[in-house]
Amino acid sequence: MQYYLSLLGFAAIDSVNLLAFAVIAGLWLASAGRGTPFAPRAARFTGGAFCGIILLSLVSVWVIGNNQEFVRSLFDALWAMVILGVVGLGITVMGLRRPAEAREENLEAPLTQNVLQKFGIMATGVSLGVIQSATSAPFAAGMVLISFAEEPWISKLLQIVFFAIIAILPSAGLIIALSRVNSSGIGAATRRIDHFLSYGRVAGRILTLVVGVALVVLAAVRIVQLTGVLS
Repeated sequence: MQYYLSLLGFAAIDSVNLLAFAVIAGLWLASAGRGTPFAPRAARFTGGAFCGIILLSLVSVWVIGNNQEFVRSLFDALWAMVILGVVGLGITVMGLRRPAEAREENLEAPLTQNVLQKFGIMATGVSLGVIQSATSAPFAAGMVLISFAEEPWISKLLQIVFFAIIAILPSAGLIIALSRVNSSGIGAATRRIDHFLSYGRVAGRILTLVVGVALVVLAAVRIVQLTGVLS
C-alpha cells in the first residue's frame, strides 16, 4: 500500500503542469473568440500529453530497469550526491522566485498561435508531455520506483498508465469545466481562469520548493554518510 501511495503522490505532484493549463486556457479563449469547438481540440492536446507521458515512461522504466545496479551505485557515489544537491538547490531557487503574472490576453500566445499551428495540437501535446515529464523530479522518482519494483512487465505497464492518468486529471478537469461555460459567461470565466492560474502558480512554487528541499536534504544526508564512511 505504501508503494502505491508513494506512486500516487509523485503523480499528483507531476500533475501540476502550469504550461498545460495555460495552453488549455489559451485554446478556450481562442475558441470563444472564433466560435470554434473547444473541447475536441483541448482533448487532442491533453491526449497527446498523455501519450507523451506514456512514451517517456516506457523508455525510462526500460532503461532504468536494465541498469539497476548502476542507478543504485549512484547513491553510493559522492560525486553523484553532490550533483543531486546542486540540482536540488537549483530547484529550490526556482521555487523561491516569484514568476511574472500572466495576463489573460497573452495566454494563447505564443504556444496556441505559433507552436500549435506549426506542429498540430496532438503533436504539441506529445512534445510538451515529454518535455514536462523529462524535467520533472517527481516523474523521475516515480519511474525509479516502478523500475525497481520486482513485478512483471504487465504490472509495470498498468502502473505507468495509472501514473499518466493521474498526471493529466487536472487538465481533464479544466477542460470539462471550461466546456460547460456558455457564451454569456465568458467574461466571468476568464477572470476565474486568471484566479485559477494564480493559485496554480502558488501551488507550483510550493511543490517546487518541497521537491528542491527534499533533494537537498537527501543529498546532504548521503554526503554525510559517505564522508563518514570514507573517513
